[in-house]
Parts: sequence; C-alpha cells; structure tokens
Amino acid sequence: MNNEGRGMVKYAPYQSLVEQAKVLAKMRQDRQRCPKRLLSSDAAEEINEILVHYESEPVSVVFWRNGFFYEERGVIQRIDAQNERIQINGMFVQFREFQSLKRI
Repeated sequence: MNNEGRGMVKYAPYQSLVEQAKVLAKMRQDRQRCPKRLLSSDAAEEINEILVHYESEPVSVVFWRNGFFYEERGVIQRIDAQNERIQINGMFVQFREFQSLKRI
C-alpha cells in the first residue's frame, strides 16, 4: 500500500492520545486527593501555644489545601490574627488549613 499521498493524515488518530493523556493525568491526580482530617483538641492546643509564644524559631507546618497535604519549614514571618493566617516562606497559610505546627 502506498502512503505517500496521505501525508500526516495517517497519524491523525494519535493526536487524540495527547488530549487523552492530559485527561488521564488529571484523573490520577484527582484520585490522590484526600479529605481534610479533623484537628484534635491536643493538636489545636499545641498550635495555639506555639503561635501565642512564638519567638522566631524555625517551625514545620503541615496544612491541607484543595485535597492535598503540604509541609513548609522555616521561620514564620508574620502572624495575622485578624485574617487568621500566618506567612511562612513568602506564602500565607490559613489557620483552618493547619494539620500540625511544630518547633524544629
């Protein structure tokens, strides 16, 4: 069979695989999402204690955002009680997103 006259037409079905790969990657990512865990009263107390008596020591904050858990380590640059958030490494983390806050 002669494929000279068909040019790129013979590869057209494979273009849909690129779009399919994007959809499958998003589906895999969505499957990895997890629900936010409730904060125990002990963990909430520990977080409150660290924030009230914070003196520029390095901390580790684990937080939940959009179905995923993240960890930031560093020095808290700002505690914004009015807006209920902290600033660490240039990013803001809401108090309601906290899963843990520990001194390191």
